[in-house]
Amino acid sequence: MTDIRIRRDQWGIAHVTAPDRAAAFTAQGYCAAADRIWQMEFDRLKAAGRWSEVVGPAGVREDTFFRRIGIEAAARRDWEGLSDDAKTMTTAYAAGVNKWLEENRDELPAEFDHHPFAPAPWEPWHCSAVYKVRHVFMGTLMRKLWRGEVARSAGPELARLMRGEPGAASAVVPAGGPTIDLLEDAAQALAASTDALAGVPEIDGASNSWAIHGSRTASGKPLLAGDPHRGIEFPNVYFQFHMTCDEFDVIGLSFPGVPGFAHFGHNTDVAWCITHAMADDTDVFVEAADDVADRRHETISVRDNEPVEVACGVSPRGPFILGDLDGGPVLCANWTGLTPDTTLDCLLPMMLAGSCDGLEEAVRGWVIPANSLLTADTAGDISYKVRGRIIERPPANRWAPVPGDDDHSWDGLEPVPFDDLQQWRNPERGYLVTANNRISDHGPYISLDFAPPSRHDRVVELLDGLSAATVDDMRAIHSDVQSLFAPPICAIIANLEPSSELGRTARGIVADWDHRSTADSAGAVVYTTFRQAWATDVDRRIGVRTGDIGEAGWPRALDASRMLLDASTNLLLTGGWELVPGIETGDELHAILSDLLDQAVADIATELGDDPAAWRWDAQHVMLSPHPLAAARPEAADLALPVTGVPGDGETVRAGGVATMYGLRSYLSSVARYVFDVADWDNSGWIVPHGVSGVRGSGHDLDQRDAWLACELIPMAYSTDAVDEHCVSDSTIEI
Repeated sequence: MTDIRIRRDQWGIAHVTAPDRAAAFTAQGYCAAADRIWQMEFDRLKAAGRWSEVVGPAGVREDTFFRRIGIEAAARRDWEGLSDDAKTMTTAYAAGVNKWLEENRDELPAEFDHHPFAPAPWEPWHCSAVYKVRHVFMGTLMRKLWRGEVARSAGPELARLMRGEPGAASAVVPAGGPTIDLLEDAAQALAASTDALAGVPEIDGASNSWAIHGSRTASGKPLLAGDPHRGIEFPNVYFQFHMTCDEFDVIGLSFPGVPGFAHFGHNTDVAWCITHAMADDTDVFVEAADDVADRRHETISVRDNEPVEVACGVSPRGPFILGDLDGGPVLCANWTGLTPDTTLDCLLPMMLAGSCDGLEEAVRGWVIPANSLLTADTAGDISYKVRGRIIERPPANRWAPVPGDDDHSWDGLEPVPFDDLQQWRNPERGYLVTANNRISDHGPYISLDFAPPSRHDRVVELLDGLSAATVDDMRAIHSDVQSLFAPPICAIIANLEPSSELGRTARGIVADWDHRSTADSAGAVVYTTFRQAWATDVDRRIGVRTGDIGEAGWPRALDASRMLLDASTNLLLTGGWELVPGIETGDELHAILSDLLDQAVADIATELGDDPAAWRWDAQHVMLSPHPLAAARPEAADLALPVTGVPGDGETVRAGGVATMYGLRSYLSSVARYVFDVADWDNSGWIVPHGVSGVRGSGHDLDQRDAWLACELIPMAYSTDAVDEHCVSDSTIEI
């Protein structure tokens, strides 16, 4: 028998000491199960297309998708192809999960009171399955479905203008190399998509990170900081954890159900973090139903309802995902996550790396998702590297669903060599910044669509003013709510001619606004309400918010709503409004926008009162923190979280993304914040929106919430002395 020591600090974060790597990963699985077993079961059932067995009809649509695209089969296949080290790692992790399950069968979290069955034993391949299901929708699938709907309903030229970001910024400005023509084949591709989709039955990600060289810090060593942005669900997507053994001492944010620290962490020598590279990782093909072979039917059991039969199959280009195999064109897809996936092979080498070079070498086999990886090491280096499988396809594939033929297939295409992916080291300006912005205009093609440069440029502004940066300075950047995106939109609002007194007052508030989305900002309310009113009007005129490409409800409503808000703003800023039906002249647009401002502020006045000066952003911009089970089963409503108003918006460093379907409510924000101080690891800090535990009522499910709301950090205890100082419990498990 082997003893493993588990200490927990005052926030419930586990600090594990194990004799060897196998015992350490067993302990990681054990602690993850203790804190997140329901979340792990949720992801595992989703990956297998079995969520309907728990929630009923609400789960059928995505269960059908996951069955068809084959997440489970891909995860099983990929696990068989992993290295011996990765297999041993995931097997040890599964053993830890199962040990906890065996000990706690009668004390499962409250969610299982609403499940028709208890969780099954964890299997090593489940680690791959839950990782895949967390990333399959982070790529370009939804964007291509939605843009295909725009091309079909409003024409290819309007779809072209809804591309990407209204501006560009690079993580580092590279020199030399041919410029990529992102518009190549655009008209032909979108026109072809429109024609191909005519017969189909009616049926992205955000984060910030930055690395500061020691030449700009108070300590003379690097700082690495940032915050990933995702939906603010409960339980939180990331799990704080620390483990030490004879080979490594690593602390960071892990995925429940997955060993190691895929995205954020540090060992004794090097720290790493990522943002989504926004890579074009998925293609959608319009196929003849007859081209779909290897057909099978799967049965989805649906709680409180009859089972649903699901038709599945695969074309030469990828699995069938949407449509009717009994007639008409259908949609098939390919995703880099369906190609042989060696991502989990990288997790242990990352933990063993001793430098920026070593960390980058460790991720040579990374597949999903493609990331902008920042590293900083104790030797003083900072580095940027794109990691992930990048496959350059025909330019037409970038835009929308494409014809299912050999010209658009992935057959014979090789991934871009790892050494050719963009990278920079120790730039002269002394820092690196990534914020889902355009990586560069040179080198391998990464994507057609990136986030606007506003967050990137604002972090650059803030870093430019620092010559002796500290951890406290990083916290201040986390909390920044200055929008560089708002000014041109506010200039449009300030020149409108609303007919109502309320509209004119609101116009004046925007004209005087400092473009900071603070909690008490009335300007943020008017600005965002106006943007959403314009988006809704664009949707009314061209009908693209809830596209039905292939089957009803695809792309998903939230994705379509979010893309509509971004794209309609692009049209307003770039002159693309001229292609919107019913708007032919600038004077006509001016009148329409003036009326929209009147209508928008009248609507918001019903909620906030008739005095716009008294309107507060946090009264409407409240944090949506859905619990997936509570949202689907009324009897589980007591698991839902309280609602709180938050500053920031989707284009500020302190994120608070909105979508038209949710009004002014924030569905997206920082799901973690962190600062790694390479000079003194114990001076590092982190925070998550809720707490380390996913067990409601545990005491550590919401105990980080207030600090998160205040943009504060809690200590990231790392050294033996720091762990001794902060830990409040000490236990041992035997394996």
